[in-house]
Amino acid sequence: MQRPDSLSQRPDSLSQRLNCRAADAHGPYSDKVYLPASFLSSLLAKFSLEELPSPITVRIAGKGTAVYCGVREFSSEEGYVGIPTGLLEQVAPTAENKDGGVVSVEFVQLEKGKLAELRVLDVEEVGNMRALFETHMRNNLTVLFVGETVRFPVGGRRKPLSFEVVSLEPDSAAVDIIQTDLTLKIIGGGNQSIGKSDASGGVLVVDDDGAQPLAIEVASGATHVLTLHVPAETTAVDVVLECSPGSDASLVASQIVHDVSEIDNDWNDYSAPSQMRKELHIERTNHQQQQQQQQKLPDGAFNIYVGVIADRASSTGFRGTISATSSRNEQHTGAEKSSQEDSTRICPNCKTDVPKGNYDMHTLFCERHNYRCDGCGSVLKRNSDEAKSHWHCDLCHAPGVLGDETKHARLFHTPCTCTCEGDEREYGSISELAEHRRSDCADRLIECRFCKIAMPQGPVTASHEARMLGLRSHEWNCGNRAIACARCSSYVRIQHVAAHMRIHEHDDREKRANMIHCANKMCDRERAKGNPLGLCAMCYGPLYSNAWDPGHQKLLARLTRLLFTQMTQGCGNPECKNRGMYCTTGLTQSEAAAKIVPIVRAYAPLASDAERSRIDYDNIDLRLCSK
Repeated sequence: MQRPDSLSQRPDSLSQRLNCRAADAHGPYSDKVYLPASFLSSLLAKFSLEELPSPITVRIAGKGTAVYCGVREFSSEEGYVGIPTGLLEQVAPTAENKDGGVVSVEFVQLEKGKLAELRVLDVEEVGNMRALFETHMRNNLTVLFVGETVRFPVGGRRKPLSFEVVSLEPDSAAVDIIQTDLTLKIIGGGNQSIGKSDASGGVLVVDDDGAQPLAIEVASGATHVLTLHVPAETTAVDVVLECSPGSDASLVASQIVHDVSEIDNDWNDYSAPSQMRKELHIERTNHQQQQQQQQKLPDGAFNIYVGVIADRASSTGFRGTISATSSRNEQHTGAEKSSQEDSTRICPNCKTDVPKGNYDMHTLFCERHNYRCDGCGSVLKRNSDEAKSHWHCDLCHAPGVLGDETKHARLFHTPCTCTCEGDEREYGSISELAEHRRSDCADRLIECRFCKIAMPQGPVTASHEARMLGLRSHEWNCGNRAIACARCSSYVRIQHVAAHMRIHEHDDREKRANMIHCANKMCDRERAKGNPLGLCAMCYGPLYSNAWDPGHQKLLARLTRLLFTQMTQGCGNPECKNRGMYCTTGLTQSEAAAKIVPIVRAYAPLASDAERSRIDYDNIDLRLCSK
């Protein structure tokens, strides 16, 4: 590594040779670097403070690929440039360069981007890739350049999602993407709309017809993930895993996380190997409506990701079957319970209902051959293999058999820590860690209520407003973005859009309550100003003419013809709400004329400007077919 003062650079130069070092204070996937204060001095020597370009972009060239990026701060040590790891791997592909290699940093001014064509480098589909990339680009990127590999983490995946920049418009090596309308074109690996996918493949359907369960095999310590498709009419599902003799697995499920695991799940069954049947009861939650919209599922349907985790202590892996059925809550009436209580008695030893006629014989036999465990209440046969292998944990007194202690100790009594930001606590077990991961963990995946994609919720923010609204870091930052209101064009924070639109709705209600309505009884619009018939602009349009008509006689003639045509021939709209009243009435011509005459007479004062104010528009029974 060269000494900073030995590098060739001039204080007033817009290009400097600097030692590079990793700088991941804002994450490894950003493209904003840290430069020394001397670089800013060089820029201010050429540009005034008002002329200084924004954003400031630079080109960094080393032994690897030349990259374009933005600048986060001018706070680096003199002679050094801090580069996020994602860019540093492209600039300095060898370990020697990453630990202080020399790179050339040059100031460049880039054009605003208009179009970027990206290629997805991952086979697995993970959701709305366009929304995922736009969210990452908005929060972390300043520049896109041809040949760049953009990587960023995605909730529910253990490896980052990767995109390659194929081409740009304008046709140049790099473009600035700040404060510009950039169109994204995504090719390969599925398009912008992505359906369901899972890590291991396979689809599990809810089947209430008694069909054959799905047989699965999982290698020791591996996880097999299935997509459970729940139809709209199902409100709750029971998932059952039947283990073959000699094999064991844990059953977990999640509504967001694709790569479900022992610590990342929403439902789990960590029961001991001695329990051959694992069960999950899954009920519909508020998340499913958003999932249905994103994955284009039928209305009301939703997906659940079910994972079968084979016990790592087994050398042969796991074999078994899995099935899913609609949950049914059986309810017994009070009469049925009363009838059952009258015909049975409870055995004091095994606590089961016994018919009264067999009660004495049952109790004598049960007390002689069985005994009840004081710790868990299990009824065991005296001197049997089951009784000899019966076991209780010394720490939590959980029941099981002698072969269960290894898995039980690993899942419930092995201390572990979480990798989330700011959490230095030690959790007493994996089950406690899993509970933390699905509740207040900063890495917990949530369906953001604003950007509608699965993202880590982030740490608790210092804002009292965010805490009051129940918003974590991601939703708080996402909801603070401002967009223009389509009604009034004012800029409103996304989290306040709903309240802002309610203000418009309140204003609309007040406006409707105070407005003067159109004289047409079939219309609910506001009366247009200066309209001689008291109609709105829509209703008056077919009657308008620019011909000279001082007494409005021609206007009344057009109104008469329109009403006459409506009554005798109809308006031609089969769903017209005016039918049978003033449209296609079945009246003869003379009968129709008799109904039109009172309407025309009501408008008689139009002939005199002095008498026009006497017209009572509200009491004229005018019914034009409204469009």
